[in-house]
Amino acid sequence: MLFGAGFGVIENATLALLIEQLPEAKASALWNLAYDAGYGAGPAVFGLICVRTGYPAAFALTGALILAAVPAALRELKVPEGIM
Repeated sequence: MLFGAGFGVIENATLALLIEQLPEAKASALWNLAYDAGYGAGPAVFGLICVRTGYPAAFALTGALILAAVPAALRELKVPEGIM
């Protein structure tokens, strides 16, 4: 349930960010392309890494990749005026 809730929030947030910057049809197509590519390539690449390094190292690498995306996400964060 927690995974589904998190996915629903992130899905809508990323699509909304794209729609702010691109026409709606192009944003939707780009989001779906990125989602499908990640859904297919992510597990395949993770599996290849697991074969060579084992699960602990592969999960650590996954965590590092997620943390590497945080600065880019923070740059896109728009804080309403007066909050900070």
